[in-house]
Amino acid sequence: MDSVGLNIRLQRFQAQMDIDTAIIHNHVDIASSDLIRALRLWTDTTQVRAFMAVDEPISLVALKGKRVSKVHQLKEKMVAISRLCITDYWCDQMIDSTEVNHEDFYRPQVNDVILRTEMLRTGLMDAAILPEPYATWMKALGHKELKRTDDMSPHLAVWVVQNHHRTDSSNVEQIKGFRQVYDRAVEQLNTGANPDTVAAILLQEYGIQAQALDSLVLPKIKQSINPEKKDAEIAAKWLKRRNRLPKWAKQDSLCLSENL
Repeated sequence: MDSVGLNIRLQRFQAQMDIDTAIIHNHVDIASSDLIRALRLWTDTTQVRAFMAVDEPISLVALKGKRVSKVHQLKEKMVAISRLCITDYWCDQMIDSTEVNHEDFYRPQVNDVILRTEMLRTGLMDAAILPEPYATWMKALGHKELKRTDDMSPHLAVWVVQNHHRTDSSNVEQIKGFRQVYDRAVEQLNTGANPDTVAAILLQEYGIQAQALDSLVLPKIKQSINPEKKDAEIAAKWLKRRNRLPKWAKQDSLCLSENL
């Protein structure tokens, strides 16, 4: 990434809690997260703050072969999620669109997104909340997408830094440079550049089966956007309703982009 003066080394994790550990212990400088997790990580000494948001769709996908075509038909069925994060929030919103009580949906926690996908694929779960590319892969296998968050707010998916990185102007430039690199990568993906490289990444890093790659058509990815205070407030309100908002969390200070 010579054009923006960055030396980027990717550290990949399959579960959000492992990413959380990496950022709060300074094992990484930047991390993929969401506003709910960022609020949960907030302490007097550790403030994880969002510097860019991404509009990444989340899908509720039901197991093929089940007589399920609507969200309410998942009553008394197993829906795999990861708790107190973006998947949990959107699962709540999807259930709210029905007349079924939340308690009537069984929502086991499966933090590892590859394992969550595999449990749906092999029939160990009736449904799962999945990000891309897993939702598209499962649909290609015949599983049924019941609901998707395309173009819906709040935009909770974000990239974060630890607050101490804000004090150094060189780190601010690195944050800006990372966002430029991200948006360039999005542009290349959307234009179909480097298909062999993309296929190798899907196979090796995402665990997509080789036989699915040739027919897998991923949706277009959107450019990054600024994280917004109103979205942080929605995340805080949701956590507060769950009695899971740390009393020291400051949603008003969660988003950095306005000052970068």
